[in-house]
Amino acid sequence: MTESSQQDPEGEQGPEPEPGLVLATGTIVYGAMGTAALLWLWARDRSDALAEQAIGDYGPLASSGVGLGVGLIGAWLMSQAIKRFASLKDVASAAHRLFARASDGVAIAFVLISAIAEELFFRLAVQDLFGLFGAVAVYVLVNSSVGGLRWLAFTFAHAMVLGLIVHFGFGLLGSTTAHAVLNYLSLRRIQDS
Repeated sequence: MTESSQQDPEGEQGPEPEPGLVLATGTIVYGAMGTAALLWLWARDRSDALAEQAIGDYGPLASSGVGLGVGLIGAWLMSQAIKRFASLKDVASAAHRLFARASDGVAIAFVLISAIAEELFFRLAVQDLFGLFGAVAVYVLVNSSVGGLRWLAFTFAHAMVLGLIVHFGFGLLGSTTAHAVLNYLSLRRIQDS
């Protein structure tokens, strides 16, 4: 694939964006999301929720261990699903275009920024106000509007599992670890394809 390739009516792939631009755009979008989460908690006088949910009830080793396990299993399940469902291959193809030329440093930075911001927003601010099922519904609504209905089952499972990690006391450390591991391994597999 070359930079000069263009999008055509049959769905051929367009130019690959610059990795720095992808990271800068992601930083702005996810920075706004993380800021909105913290401001939302502050406006509701729930700033203490961050300290309550940060590590979880079982300590950093258990929380990060659960997150690592869930992230590894999720990445494996995602790789199997992409092999079987054409609609998910389309999503993987779009991600490949975004990150094809990204270095490991750019990929890691993007994954960490997005995982932290999304977990602050969905699992901390939204789940604190609307509960587990409300947070899942909002996550599915937002992500399905971006990825379309073909992404619905995955976004539901992803949101439910991450929400349950927090719900069962493994905190944002557990959910953020799971989110980051899943995204990084999925991104690496997509880059290598």
